[in-house]
Amino acid sequence: MTMGRGCGVCWVLLALLCALVVGIGYRLIGGAPTGTASDGRAEITLPAADRDLVLAEMRAFLGAVQGIAEALTREDLTAVATQARAMGLAAMGQVPPSLMQALPLEFKTLGRGVHAAFDQLALDAEEMGDAAHGLRQLSAILSQCVACHATYRLSVAKEGR
Repeated sequence: MTMGRGCGVCWVLLALLCALVVGIGYRLIGGAPTGTASDGRAEITLPAADRDLVLAEMRAFLGAVQGIAEALTREDLTAVATQARAMGLAAMGQVPPSLMQALPLEFKTLGRGVHAAFDQLALDAEEMGDAAHGLRQLSAILSQCVACHATYRLSVAKEGR
């Protein structure tokens, strides 16, 4: 049995499709490169709406941290778990693909780590009920926030960019 010319075309089309999928996947996962800001941090340039979304998430993190700290002072581990779970990995599902594409891999990795740390805090608060342990976890989350803010700066893309 011999292969016809049509089969060769199918293989070429399949190879092109695979290359396209790999390219899109790399762009989504790898993200955009960063520049260097005037203060030496890595500068992430985003459209205004995307920058606003990232900053809103950071404010939500800060609000949750405040709520968790306050709940820990009362040793209210149920409230700790509720606050922490709201910032967990499930919250990442609200990020549009265009924004995920625009963020560098290291930034996304750090952000995912923070979301996962909130999930672990929620789980431990429910299962262990140990406020001191929760405070240590909260401190580790804040260390990740500090590292991110020390490393990255968000700026708005200029028109036509």
